[in-house]
Amino acid sequence: MIEEILMLLGLVVIDVVVIVSVIAYLFRSKNFSGRYVDVKEAPLYINNTLKDATKRSIIRSLKKEKKYLTLIAKEVGESVAKTKYHLQELEKIGIIGSMKLTREKFFLLTKKGSWCLKAIYLYYPKNNFEKMKNSIRIGNFKWDKKML
Repeated sequence: MIEEILMLLGLVVIDVVVIVSVIAYLFRSKNFSGRYVDVKEAPLYINNTLKDATKRSIIRSLKKEKKYLTLIAKEVGESVAKTKYHLQELEKIGIIGSMKLTREKFFLLTKKGSWCLKAIYLYYPKNNFEKMKNSIRIGNFKWDKKML
């Protein structure tokens, strides 16, 4: 009786360990930043922009709200000067917009930037879970020529 209970308890522990290790593997962050993918739906200049990991992380940072340069630099983990350079490049292309309210500018995503954010989630996932979640395309993911 006790042996059977211990045996069942051992099997339950093994099952829990296997399940936890599978979940940990799915959530473990993989280094996807080293690979380059051609976003087939986008023009060449957007494609080349999305190949830069810093620009991708800046676009991800602006997902929910408009932010100042210093806050973006802190979130991205780069110097303010390097972040400012990348923000100017993204603004020149039209992926982000800016507005100056005080001494510093606010940066925010444009319609083109929102499309690029979807492309980043689809083609440049941060981890395996995000890759699995975004592998199912919902809706029509095409480049709108009006965004040019």
